[in-house]
Amino acid sequence: MPERACGRAVPREVEAETVDAGVCSVIFARSVRKATKTILRNAPLQIALFFLPLLWIGYFAITSSERTDAVAQARSHGNSVAELFEENTERIFERVDQSLLVVRALYAQDPLTFRLKFWSDKARIATGDVVQFSLIGLDGYMVDTTTGYSGAPLYIGDREHFINVMALADDRLYVGKPVLGRASHKWTIQLARKLFDLAGNPAGVVVGSISVDVVGRFYGTAKLGDGGTLVLRNANYVVLAARGVDQGAVLGQRTSNRVEGELRDGFYAQYWNENRPNRSDRLITARRSRAFPLIFTVGISEQEIYSRSDFRQKIYLGGVLLLTFIILTATFFRWRRQQALDRAQRELRDFASKFEDALRNLPQGLSMFDGSDRLIAFNRQWLELYGLVPEEIRIGMDFREIFAKQTAVLDVEAYLVDLKNRLVQSEHISNTVQFPDGRVAYISYGRREGGGWVATHEDITQRKASEDRIERLAHYDSLTGLSNRNLFKERIDKALARSPPQEASFGVLLLDLDKFKAVNDALGHQCGDALLKQVAGRITAQIRDVDIAARIGGDEFAVIVAPGRAAMQDGAASLAARLVQAIAEPYHIEGHPVVIGCSIGLALVPEHGTRVDEILRNADLALYKSKNAGRSCFHIYSAQLKAEADQRNVLEIELREAIWREEIEVFYQPVIELGTGRVKSVEALARWHHATRGAISPAEFIPVAESGGLIVELGNQVLIRACRDAMTMPSDVKVAVNLSALQFAGTNLVDTVTSALAQSGLPEARLELEITESVFLADTQENLKTLQRLKGLGVSIALDDFGVGYSSLSYLTAFPFNKVKIDKTFIDRIDRCETVAVLKSIMQLAKTLKLSIVAEGVETSEQVGRLHSLGIPLGQGFFFSKPVPLADLSWPSPVPRRKRQNAA
Repeated sequence: MPERACGRAVPREVEAETVDAGVCSVIFARSVRKATKTILRNAPLQIALFFLPLLWIGYFAITSSERTDAVAQARSHGNSVAELFEENTERIFERVDQSLLVVRALYAQDPLTFRLKFWSDKARIATGDVVQFSLIGLDGYMVDTTTGYSGAPLYIGDREHFINVMALADDRLYVGKPVLGRASHKWTIQLARKLFDLAGNPAGVVVGSISVDVVGRFYGTAKLGDGGTLVLRNANYVVLAARGVDQGAVLGQRTSNRVEGELRDGFYAQYWNENRPNRSDRLITARRSRAFPLIFTVGISEQEIYSRSDFRQKIYLGGVLLLTFIILTATFFRWRRQQALDRAQRELRDFASKFEDALRNLPQGLSMFDGSDRLIAFNRQWLELYGLVPEEIRIGMDFREIFAKQTAVLDVEAYLVDLKNRLVQSEHISNTVQFPDGRVAYISYGRREGGGWVATHEDITQRKASEDRIERLAHYDSLTGLSNRNLFKERIDKALARSPPQEASFGVLLLDLDKFKAVNDALGHQCGDALLKQVAGRITAQIRDVDIAARIGGDEFAVIVAPGRAAMQDGAASLAARLVQAIAEPYHIEGHPVVIGCSIGLALVPEHGTRVDEILRNADLALYKSKNAGRSCFHIYSAQLKAEADQRNVLEIELREAIWREEIEVFYQPVIELGTGRVKSVEALARWHHATRGAISPAEFIPVAESGGLIVELGNQVLIRACRDAMTMPSDVKVAVNLSALQFAGTNLVDTVTSALAQSGLPEARLELEITESVFLADTQENLKTLQRLKGLGVSIALDDFGVGYSSLSYLTAFPFNKVKIDKTFIDRIDRCETVAVLKSIMQLAKTLKLSIVAEGVETSEQVGRLHSLGIPLGQGFFFSKPVPLADLSWPSPVPRRKRQNAA
């Protein structure tokens, strides 16, 4: 039940609202008291509360005053422009009116012989602002004109200016609305007066036409800004000319608007044209001419009037906001600063103890001296590093006194003088001190503003040892202990720098081990590393102490041969010969007998170069010559080697162009079934017919393609061409394509083969891919995976040149080949018993592994008979056919087996 108060029941809701209002008032009062106390205690806040209202009041006062001034200036400017507009236009109209009076007077003297064109030219009355003068008779037809019109009579009697002038009771100038002249074809303002004869009787109307554009020229000098307007009206408020508005829409229209109401019978008015739809307000100044029936109006847009004041208002607003922000920020930071000072005072009391803790726990030793070289701070680590006795060291001691008994710094005075001189030149310096016991200390000095210095001392003995080890690793080969490539080049640079380039005399040997990769692959990397160590030892044993040996690659070594008693070329050549012999002697690696060789290239300085790159390039050319000459020998660089290298480069460029133009031809050599004479397959072989050199042997351009990175593109072209050509051959004939080891490494070979088969439509079973053992030597695991994927496509895989490599048998177990091709060297020696024994073993192995066998290089009928007797089913060679173009391939009919055997 609601309680009663003053005899009336009070609802509980009202009572609750009353209680809430009371609580809110109490909270508000407490907040006000708290804020007042804060303000009274904070002087910056008091200043902010005083200046901020003044700042904003000033802003609003200044902006309001500037807007008022802008309107006043606009009123003055509009009035000035209107006066000038009136004066300029009246002068034009006055000149035209005077010309009308002259024409009328001349006409009255002799109407019958009067010619307007003649008098116009003579009196120069139709010039300047006038487009034309015209005479209109009482019947309304044009009698004469200054334009020389000679067409059909023009009737002007329906024109507004003719009708109104004839209707005038008095003789005054009439200004008509603009018309499009029938003779002049221009929009013109018509100024007309009555025409009289000598008796003073009306004879018609004389009209002067002024171009509308003439009146509007004044707009360009008025400087009314964006949205400014000039409008000229006649006494009937018809627009004669206008600028700043769409003249085409208002020309000749009666647009009195507010002008008629504002002017009434007066001569001047100024007012705001407001509330215009989709347009800004304008300040309009209107004037009525006292001399002519004309009304002039000038309009200035509100945006133009307030543009400058609005721009300054934005600047003032930015300044006020910036000052407000600065005041509030300063007040806030002053309050924060006070809090920070309070915290700093509390923290300052703990600073001394914390500083001592830092000194004690600092990993480096620390010492600090003032400008008088006296100790002002140090820690225990500093004492221990220099072996100083704590009881003997105290604050205020002189630097010389502290280190007087030290052996680390023998000349203390000289050390101190040098330290001060360096600190004068640089704010931060460093130094290293070597102790007698081998320890090394690194000292970093920092100059103090008040004089003196602060230094940190660190024992870097272990770090220095590590840096020395890193330095050795950067310049020496970790396996052999010889110089590495970087140090080798540095030593050549130093040798060249010791004397002028043309006077320096030394030799450079580049060594490349022969058959090392085969040993490394067969016996493993551990045995290969052991072999490299023994080779390095043999090289070191053959050179002198003044010579420098280096390992510059995997199995590549180099020697810098210093000058000796004998001539440089003789001495370097003698050393190269000894190295070839020493390295070729047998090795014993983990119980395995190993024999390798060494190819060497020799370049002499300065005969063969005076720059590092030039010397090494020429030595490398000599090494290349040794490799091509059969290895295990040495050659000295000569100009001929460079010529050969240049020729190889030219050949590589021409080969690249030939491949790009697809000028490489594909010849085919058949593989014959010995028993029947049937062509079982054809081998695709690349042939190059040079435009000027003629046919170039594959033995010459294939190595160039491999070394120049062209073999992949060349192999792909041959593969695609062979698959396409195979589609024109009998369906039971396969096509064999050779693959280089670089094709396995350089491209996605499986995708290339798949694409070639798809483009040509050749069945997979008709494609045979031939590889050599170099494919296995390059990257056995990856290449095996690629071969398995190729065989998975359905193509055949053949091992070419079987029996040449010592590990060929192991490859037969590593991958399931479809065919092996016995190398030509076996066929050439087939008349020997041992060769026959090997071939029988190969035949037995082939039967066991279910392999097809082809004998390569068959050239005589005797070889065919022996192969057939051994049971080798297939043969390939010049005896059957040389490689020929596709068009020259023949497909002989099979010979019966018995007849074929007799022929064999």
